[in-house]
This record gives sequence, structure tokens and C-alpha cells, in this order.
Amino acid sequence: MALIQTVKSERVPAMFYDGGEIDVDWDRHDRAIAWYEAFLGWEVKRKESWWPDQRVQDGKMTHLGYGTWLNSVLTEQKLPFHFAEKGTVDPNLRWCWRTKNLQKAHDLFASNEIRVTDKYTGPDGRQYFDFWEPVEGTRLTAEGDDTSKGKGFRPSCIRIGVKDLRQAAQWYAEYVGMVMIENHTEDGYVIMALQETMRPKEKMFWILEKLPDGASTRECDGPIRPLLLVRNRDAFFTYHRHLKKNDINCGEFGGFVEKGRVLFHFYDPDGNRLNVCHC
Repeated sequence: MALIQTVKSERVPAMFYDGGEIDVDWDRHDRAIAWYEAFLGWEVKRKESWWPDQRVQDGKMTHLGYGTWLNSVLTEQKLPFHFAEKGTVDPNLRWCWRTKNLQKAHDLFASNEIRVTDKYTGPDGRQYFDFWEPVEGTRLTAEGDDTSKGKGFRPSCIRIGVKDLRQAAQWYAEYVGMVMIENHTEDGYVIMALQETMRPKEKMFWILEKLPDGASTRECDGPIRPLLLVRNRDAFFTYHRHLKKNDINCGEFGGFVEKGRVLFHFYDPDGNRLNVCHC
């Protein structure tokens, strides 16, 4: 199992995995909280009324632990960052959450008429199933892990579908600064990693998996937004210019450019959306 040698671009700043956001319609925010508490075992850690962008009328966000936020905004326009496609195709990006008893979780969801796939073996040999929370139809992925401690669902990995594994691994190293951990191209996947902000000694693993023939690779703005954090503000804006200079499709800035939290998103060559923040 040889590792792919990758070199990080000097234009790519130090990048950290910073949890993620789930876009939720304003009027369904409280219902979504209740569902995640009941079925994933998450707990409300913090609630905020917030002003994520000067172009919004109002906003609210709820932290459910593990760096996971439910975010809702009221706005009369499509903002550069705070938008999501819903009710269309699911992205080729899976945010995976581990649970000790995968069959028990599958049975619970099915008995409550929550849409689920059959259990299946993922590219890394682990058992998974996809599920769609019924409040808004957002898809997440459950992963079986009999070593998982505690109740409910805990962070696992992010799986991203790509057409060409070698090209994708090189692209993620060059433009996102990910480090190659394991190369299993012969088995249809590679494992990349970024350091976490919430657990400085831990890494978040990103599994690039080969898409089946004929899979769509159009750019997709799903409601799930894992976040990449750039701590240095000047480096954040330099990074945005670097991506655009290399003809990578980037959104304009959301948040507050002059001072405060600021964000943008961009797409990999297979249409997968990546989200970057500085605060």
C-alpha cells in the first residue's frame, strides 16, 4: 500500500476541520432540533439569535455538539453563502456519524417511517446506511462502530464521490492542503486528513471514493456544509484569490468582509462543494 506523494501549495493556508452547518428553513428550526435530539441523541449546547450577513432580516443558530450547528436565516435574496438546494438530487458528499449498534439504529428509523437505505458496505469495508431526516429531507449517513462509546451518534468521517481517485487526491492536496493517509485506489478509495479545531490532537478523515459510471458531477449546493477554517484573516482572502486565479469556481463572500465572521464556498472538479470560514 504505497502512499501518493503530495505537495501542499504555498498558496494554501493552514486549514482545519471546524465541524459543520445544516441549513434549516426558518419555520422548521425548532422541529429539526427536536428530531435530532430524539433520533441522533444530540443535545442543545447553545442557542443564538445571530446576524450572519448584513443582507439578512434575521437569523438563528443552534449548536448540537461536535461543532454541528443548525442555521436558519430570513432573507429576501439569495446570499453568496447561506443557500441550499432542497428537494432535488443529493450531493456526492456524505457526512458520516458512527453508532455502536447500526442494526438497532436502522430498525428505529424504519419503524418510525424515516427513509433509509439498506445497510451496505462502504469503500473502507465498514457498514453504513443513509437516512433522511423527515423535517426537511436532509441526508446524513450512519456508520457502524462497535467500539463507539456513549449513546447516540458521534462524528466519524466525510465521504466524497469523485470520478478519478488519483487526480482527486492530487487536487485535494494541492488546493485544500489535505494529507494523504492511506492509498487504496485499487479498492476504489483513498483516505485524506485535516487537523481538527475542536480536538487539536485529532484528525478528521475524508474518504475519496470512486463514483459509479454515469453518476452526476454537476455542482451541487446541499444543506450539509462541513466547514474548513482558516485562522489567519489575510490568508483567508489570499486563498480565495488563489483559487479564482486557478479557475476554480468560487462563490462571493458571505458574512462580514470588513470585520467579523466571513465565509465563501468553492467546488472541486467533480462538483462537490467545499466551505471555508474565518472568524
